[in-house]
Amino acid sequence: MDQAAAYTLDELRKLDPAVRTDVLRVLDRVVRDLPVHWSRREGVPQLMVFLDGHGDARTERTGLRELARHGFLDEFHRWVRGVPAEKAEEHGCAALVYGDRIHARINRIGPFGSARFAPDTRAHVCVAHRDLLMAPGFSFTFDIEGRLFPRLVFHDWVSETLDRARLR
Repeated sequence: MDQAAAYTLDELRKLDPAVRTDVLRVLDRVVRDLPVHWSRREGVPQLMVFLDGHGDARTERTGLRELARHGFLDEFHRWVRGVPAEKAEEHGCAALVYGDRIHARINRIGPFGSARFAPDTRAHVCVAHRDLLMAPGFSFTFDIEGRLFPRLVFHDWVSETLDRARLR
């Protein structure tokens, strides 16, 4: 098991069982829906995933304009926690999903001089829950398969780790 899998499993096991169930429902939806919303050109979009009140989770696209309501876009630390926390108050549990190249998309230049068009390699998931003061954040690695019809495929450890956290 690699470091990211061990971290994810440890963070999920630390949660209260009821909270863990909600967080796992949201993370399952992220893993299921992100490949549908991903594109090679745009990379990982900003998504809001939240419980819908009927025992499932729902995914909605969110834009930088909506995120900017919680602070200037260069103040990443403000809105990355504020947006899902606001949605979690209403729905119980929510997560903001974004790619590791979000700064390049905001600033139109990449971090450390990297090109804006360089692809995302990770999907970051910032989780918030109504019953948690500070919920954990997760980072899921993925690959791109196919040249003619590319698609996002999460590494095997992602689904295995979520399944292992569900067993405890």
